[in-house]
Amino acid sequence: MVTGTLVAIERPLDEINEPLFLLLRDYWREAAAGRRCLPIKELRPERFARALEHTGLVERTETPRQGLRIRLCGGDMENKDFGIVRGAYLEDAQPEWYRDHLVGEITRAMGRAEPIHQSVKAEINNDTFQFARLMLPLTGGTGDCDVLLIATVRPSSTLVTAMRARLTLA
Repeated sequence: MVTGTLVAIERPLDEINEPLFLLLRDYWREAAAGRRCLPIKELRPERFARALEHTGLVERTETPRQGLRIRLCGGDMENKDFGIVRGAYLEDAQPEWYRDHLVGEITRAMGRAEPIHQSVKAEINNDTFQFARLMLPLTGGTGDCDVLLIATVRPSSTLVTAMRARLTLA
């Protein structure tokens, strides 16, 4: 059994120091041009191509079922062991503590409809690490934030790979 907790602490957008987040934040600010949400049809991934493996799109859906569906998922964000793959719903992610954290943070971010930068402390099976998350509000055409562009930057791919290996064996 995998045990863990995730605790997100919000950080000011102007204190971003991760190069990929700077690229995404500056792109979003320019493209949104003062609007609360950037229309997804105006999203230009080629403008932030080097960040794509660290990004994903999560959308709120009503059909075929109500929930938060992973529309796109970059290779660095994908986590098959926990159910974070393209087309999956966050409500189906496992374990429960992981799912509850993601659904809660993403639901709150959509409700706020503003860019959010977080430092996230993860404790998984008594191992601790931190990563950074950036959530940028998009709209599918409703005017409300119903899609998020989410990016994560972890401290070390080696650390994450080792933890995933341990979780797979658990």
